[in-house]
Amino acid sequence: MFRKVISIALETCVVICAVAGIALTAVQGMQCFLYFTIQSNIWIAAILAVFAIAQIVRLKTSNGDIPSALWIIKFVFTVAITLTGGVFCAVLAPTIPGAFNSAANVLTHVVVPICAIADLFVAGQKAPRYNVIVWALVPPIYYLIFASIGYVSNWDFGNGLNYPYFFLNWNSPVGAFGFGGGGEYFMGTFWWIIVMILLVSGIAALYIKLLKLQKRCI
Repeated sequence: MFRKVISIALETCVVICAVAGIALTAVQGMQCFLYFTIQSNIWIAAILAVFAIAQIVRLKTSNGDIPSALWIIKFVFTVAITLTGGVFCAVLAPTIPGAFNSAANVLTHVVVPICAIADLFVAGQKAPRYNVIVWALVPPIYYLIFASIGYVSNWDFGNGLNYPYFFLNWNSPVGAFGFGGGGEYFMGTFWWIIVMILLVSGIAALYIKLLKLQKRCI
């Protein structure tokens, strides 16, 4: 009972903070919806809103199971929002002066990911099979295709740029396959994509392992 209440609180926090963060970001320009940050916040907020409602209903009626497909979707989107928070804090924030002085940045890149990850381990999710890692790769691969279409189509991602993040800039100073550029361009886009795929796979595998260990300890 206590865990369910905490889970509902975390899920509600994700929904509120994601909506607030998206609203604050959208004030700066509607191009924000072209970014993985905002899209992943929408995905996790939507699925956790469903879970919050479902868990409230279960508390009141004491019956009804949440379909396993929804648990997998939740897992996949939790991995996606982890990527959002991790990449921002470790890769993007160091290149952006005052990155954490923005409420929008803190909400969408820090608070939402932390609460979503915490809920993954509080909500009582069963550890999925390791083949679910393939599904965890769907959001970043989708976004790679999405951003590449935007690059070729010359979409404006803001500030006149036709790419959302430096690691998805196909016109990188070192090219798609090169190494040795200045600053963040020390390797080409292709290698960044390989790193992202490995990172997402690692995050998903780690979460599955931790969920399995958690089940054994409970």
